[in-house]
Amino acid sequence: MARLSVWHSGAKSNDYNFTDRIISGHMFASGTAVYVHKYVGPHDQTDQTKTVDGQKAILDERSIQDVLFLENRDRKYDPNVFELRGCYNVADNDFDMKQFGLFLTSDTIFIEFHLNDMIAILGRKLMSGDVLELPHQRDDTLLDPNAPAINKFYVITDANRASSGYSANWWPHIWRIKCEPMKASQEYTDILESQAQNPFLMDQGKIGDLIAPRAMELGINQSVVDNAIAQVMQRNFETRQFYVVPGEGGADGLQNPWIYAGDGCPPNGIEAASGRIWPAKADEGDYFLHLGYDPHALFQ
Repeated sequence: MARLSVWHSGAKSNDYNFTDRIISGHMFASGTAVYVHKYVGPHDQTDQTKTVDGQKAILDERSIQDVLFLENRDRKYDPNVFELRGCYNVADNDFDMKQFGLFLTSDTIFIEFHLNDMIAILGRKLMSGDVLELPHQRDDTLLDPNAPAINKFYVITDANRASSGYSANWWPHIWRIKCEPMKASQEYTDILESQAQNPFLMDQGKIGDLIAPRAMELGINQSVVDNAIAQVMQRNFETRQFYVVPGEGGADGLQNPWIYAGDGCPPNGIEAASGRIWPAKADEGDYFLHLGYDPHALFQ
């Protein structure tokens, strides 16, 4: 009688297939839907007329856009979104008392996927740079009833085989990834510029406008600028209400030449020409408001 062994000389036997089907069914039944935005490589920004050994370079997920800084700033994502089932432990985002001061624990999660199902759907394993969209984290109870809800987006920062995903026959079945919240940065322009849709397939606008506070920050900044212009309309001082004594230094020698340098108006109601180019003829003592400066500048 042959000796019993769960290891079959490196072959994936029926024992492996049986265990793999059980794990796949468990992940599908208990896992949540995860939408995958597949990273396919950097955008091609090279000269298309140049070739290497007579062939054009092929850019894929293994290519590096900037070999100096070892980064891919202009990432290209597959327009098709893939759905996988994943399992992870939902944790509270609490204050961390173990450090000096108060810090919020980072919103970092670890999600597990069935390895063979993932490869069958994506064509490869999940890797750093892929973006995950979690529909079960969709916030549809916002304070603004007219604001559209949006799913939560995460970017994968690390991926490896899960130690808990090995079966008794020593083969892995689960792929474990580490991901962090996606930022509204240049790397994810393909996703940020795409259209967001709700479960009823209604267009909600661009994803970047929904998850990034940029539009709100620009609106606040413009409101501050408008309020500042309304409160202080002149660059320096408004001096049209002052009468400046004519003469060299004024009658008492107290005339300040800067007193009428900010509002663009000559002293004592004197008329002044204006334009973007200097006048061809001007008499000594004439005033000219040059409109080519920002703000406009008054010259004598």
